[in-house]
Amino acid sequence: MKLRSLLLLVAILPLAAAIPTTNISIIAKDNNAFAFDLYQDIIKTEKGNLFFSPFSISTALAMTYAGAANDNAEEMAKAMHFQDNSDQFHIDFGSYISEIEKNANGNIQLRIANRLWGEKDYKLKNSFIELNEQAYNSPLQKVGFSINAEACRLEINDWVATQTEQRIKDLLPQGAVDQDTKLVLTNAIYFKGDWLYQFDKNETDERDFLMNNSTTKRTKFMNQQGQFQYAEIANAQMIRLPYKGARQSMIVVLPNKPNQLEKVESAVNATTLKKLFSSNNEEVILALPKFKMTLSLNLNTHLKNLGMNLAFGDGADFSNLSEGNNLHISAVIHKAFIEIDEEGTEAAAATAVVMTVESISVHEPLLPKRFIADHPFLFYIVDDATNAVLFMGKMMDP
Repeated sequence: MKLRSLLLLVAILPLAAAIPTTNISIIAKDNNAFAFDLYQDIIKTEKGNLFFSPFSISTALAMTYAGAANDNAEEMAKAMHFQDNSDQFHIDFGSYISEIEKNANGNIQLRIANRLWGEKDYKLKNSFIELNEQAYNSPLQKVGFSINAEACRLEINDWVATQTEQRIKDLLPQGAVDQDTKLVLTNAIYFKGDWLYQFDKNETDERDFLMNNSTTKRTKFMNQQGQFQYAEIANAQMIRLPYKGARQSMIVVLPNKPNQLEKVESAVNATTLKKLFSSNNEEVILALPKFKMTLSLNLNTHLKNLGMNLAFGDGADFSNLSEGNNLHISAVIHKAFIEIDEEGTEAAAATAVVMTVESISVHEPLLPKRFIADHPFLFYIVDDATNAVLFMGKMMDP
């Protein structure tokens, strides 16, 4: 049986907060479990700077999961930490997205947009189309992959670039779609948030950043002193830097010594980060490097390592997506961007899942804490209400 092509894309950035319902809280908790599982697998091969959006990847694969069935669905659920593949799960996931959007309103710039791009001559199940539109607000747009796949690729890339303020360009490389592609699911998210406590540009200076190979690099550092939520864990310090509105934050985890990064990153998880939200405010002398990075990742091997194998081969069962049930995932590609300066953070990410065929209380310490991020550190952009990790990264070389 000849398989066809399905491509799922996601472009993404940080999100917002509010008091979650029980179901939303469960989804956020499960997404965090997937996020740290994926991070631990990625760092086995990625040793330099790292930045990606587990939220984007989860959203893209949740949209795909709506079409999965039987053992394939069970594998996806286990690897992704999804609940049972019911309509209610997807409706709850959509509510989770809506909650994040609602809490961003008036505080940060946030755009989340979803769309299905379907081959006009390929029959998708109405139930799949309707569930994606209802849960993910993802309408179907019919295109002609079989006639001009390159034009379709450019159209999808333009859409992603527009949704992410041109931060994610050329998400789909040449050859990512062809005449056998039958569906592309896109989720685009853009985030821009100002710090609640902005850094004074006049205080920015240059100092050495000690990289993991014991060499130094002159880097621009932002500086300020003030009250921040602060905590200490084994071998590291943690600080929470809120964005305007105090509903989203960046958490920075700084090893006490440069050579302790691997030990720290193997120990940090969602529970560790949650500890910071219950910590006291401390007076902190803070120095944080300015940086910008763009990173692309191929996630096939990492997802297989987490147990999602059937979806990538002949054993894939996406019978809830199409009558023909002839699709499998050929590639999951992720691309993310972040820039941090004195005013705040701009971030974006995109995920492409290609399915082809075969062919607070205040505490005043006697002395301020010093949080000088002049060596490799970990960072997370978090939705405060749910503690959901929207983005996560590692700074090795600014």
